[in-house]
Amino acid sequence: MRLAPSIPNHSPPISETNKPEKVCIEVHKLSLQLSGKPILHDVSFTIPSLGITSLIGPSGAGKSSLLRCLNRLYDDWKGNISMNNTPIKKWHGGADVLRQFVGLIAQKPSVFPVSIAENVTFGLPRQQRQQNQDELIQSCLKQAALWNEVKDRLHTPANTLSLGQQQRLCLARALALKPAILLLDEPTSSLDPLSKELIECSITKLAISMPIICVTHDLDQAARLQGQVVFMCDGKVIETGESHAFFTQPKRIETREFLRWSVCECAED
Repeated sequence: MRLAPSIPNHSPPISETNKPEKVCIEVHKLSLQLSGKPILHDVSFTIPSLGITSLIGPSGAGKSSLLRCLNRLYDDWKGNISMNNTPIKKWHGGADVLRQFVGLIAQKPSVFPVSIAENVTFGLPRQQRQQNQDELIQSCLKQAALWNEVKDRLHTPANTLSLGQQQRLCLARALALKPAILLLDEPTSSLDPLSKELIECSITKLAISMPIICVTHDLDQAARLQGQVVFMCDGKVIETGESHAFFTQPKRIETREFLRWSVCECAED
């Protein structure tokens, strides 16, 4: 039997007085097919302008596909996705400019065959990379909780880092582009407990000033991150809610079954 995760008390939830009001992202009746197979079905929800939203659900629920729609890696979808009241398919400058606004960090870290410092600035335009970026590199590595571990070897190859360090380096590289939103696709799934804790701490701090959407199969992690939880199954959104209420008083029977057994047999609405 799997019990619903306990709610941690080391990170206080957003109070009623400082809870963000503004909606940053609106997804309305989003549907997606890949190679003729339905992946997402009329998905609708909103993301507040600050804080963490955890996407949970069984494998194949459509969570990662949803992230790829949000930054237009998948573009052949129907419905509407708006950010700051602007439909993303009408984004000024197109998909490439949008992806600077919306950073995506994949499940498996991908570092480039250059130094640690050069990895941080790799996504910047060439002219900016050629300028002195020491301050930016230090700032991004600090935000990714990696600076103290690499500050004395910034010019060593990035592939000498551990897997957990590489994932935090990918986070620093995304932050160098100064995104307004971060999308994380299972960022700690293959990491050791210490690396997982460091990344969770980093994204919790980042969420004070930006919205973060995190796909995770770790229900305890979703509880620790707090914020909003979106439960998906079979390409549909089954239930959304604030973390504490979601894990202690889920409204849908499908949610209760998933939290208890980690399985989902969602019926058609």
